[in-house]
Amino acid sequence: MSTKLFTYIPESVVLLLAGIYPVRGFVDGTFIEVTKDVVPFTSRRTSDGTVSRLYNNDQTYTIDITLHNGSEANDFLTKLWQLDELTQRGKFPVMIKDPSGSDLFFSTTTWIEGIPPLVKSSGISERTWTLRSSQAIINIGSNQDPSSIVGDLINIATSALPSIEGLI
Repeated sequence: MSTKLFTYIPESVVLLLAGIYPVRGFVDGTFIEVTKDVVPFTSRRTSDGTVSRLYNNDQTYTIDITLHNGSEANDFLTKLWQLDELTQRGKFPVMIKDPSGSDLFFSTTTWIEGIPPLVKSSGISERTWTLRSSQAIINIGSNQDPSSIVGDLINIATSALPSIEGLI
């Protein structure tokens, strides 16, 4: 029986904002958390045991990014938030990729939903930014092998299928 080796390198995780800005300055521990806002199916069981389910094609996600207070990314995120406050046009693309595996998140429409409180203390503090994405695709993969470009494209294409359902 062969043993498989899985490798995860937290330092190599890429978070790219607006297609140009690679985020650095994450905290130790959980530094990116992506959650789907609405479950795709809700079900109801009747008294005779019949189950019906309702499909909700909602591709919105919440992304929490936790940085230390010295991270330059706080400045960039503040500028994106200020742009949106002034113009209501502060939407941007976001990509999260684990190059040591096949995890991938991509959205063309992301905005800053919540800013962290401004905290000053005698130590290094954490700042958690809350982003919201729509028109998003996600692949929750493994770290068995790094994904290839072709694998990433296949993951993007297959993840996009529910969001293009109404176009067919």
